[in-house]
Amino acid sequence: MTQSTIDHRTGLRLRRLTGSIGAEVAGIDVRTADGSTAEAIARLVDDHGVLFLRDQSTDAADLTRFASLLGPLLPAHPLKPGLTGHPHVLANQTGGVTADDIRCRDRYNRHATNWHVDCTFITDVPVYSLLQAVTVQPFGGDTLFADLAGAYSGLAAPLRELADRLSCIHDAKLLYADWLLPGRDEESRERLLALPVVTHPLVAVSPRSGLRSLALNPNCVTGIEGFSQLESDTLLDLFLAHTLVPERTVRWQWAEGDIAVWDNVRLLHNYVLDHGSGERLIQRAMAGSAPLAGPDGAMSRELPLS
Repeated sequence: MTQSTIDHRTGLRLRRLTGSIGAEVAGIDVRTADGSTAEAIARLVDDHGVLFLRDQSTDAADLTRFASLLGPLLPAHPLKPGLTGHPHVLANQTGGVTADDIRCRDRYNRHATNWHVDCTFITDVPVYSLLQAVTVQPFGGDTLFADLAGAYSGLAAPLRELADRLSCIHDAKLLYADWLLPGRDEESRERLLALPVVTHPLVAVSPRSGLRSLALNPNCVTGIEGFSQLESDTLLDLFLAHTLVPERTVRWQWAEGDIAVWDNVRLLHNYVLDHGSGERLIQRAMAGSAPLAGPDGAMSRELPLS
């Protein structure tokens, strides 16, 4: 690992990837990691947002064990089944990329992939997300990350003060609208309709570091509580544009055996649909969960059924 340094708190060798977020860490084997390793990882995630580990196991059981060191394991997905034999692992498998995959997007980059935070449409949001590269192509299919904490701190003071007082509505039906179309699987439709709509503070305060992050998730935020749709869309577009500048992002080119672990609330992430006709399999696990807490004391909560 070139241009690396020793982190003196953890003893791990790491290489920063940008001036804002992202670091590659050496000296960890997820098959033998223990509680002290997990605490070191948590400290470094607080510092760098997202960490990348090279040359790791591609076994879902090893991903599950490693994730469990960071907090209680979560189901693979609130609405989707896990990998056979591994209920805590979601298999993100993609075949060939078509021209339509690239063409059919909206201003939030929603189509087949999108900028998002994992599973904010539930009250207790996952704390850590982990990805494990099982099958990747020699080019393309990178994952991008964007720093919502950097975006918050970079806002003008009046905008920070406004954001501190706001809450947003998160609804899975925005993300999975196609599940509600006629002829779709009835069981999936019923699971989706049974899921409560939730609201989260627009600014989340990390219980570990005290860092404040914009709690933005374009794939399921439908608006800001108490605002008109025009007011909500205008403000949310502003906050998102402020986040998705190059200086707040890092891009990771996968190799088989790579594992990424990040602060799920602090970072947006996105997958680039440019790997051609080849298969891509990235497995995900999530650990720890908690309601979000805002600077003004607002907490995540379910909304009454309408």
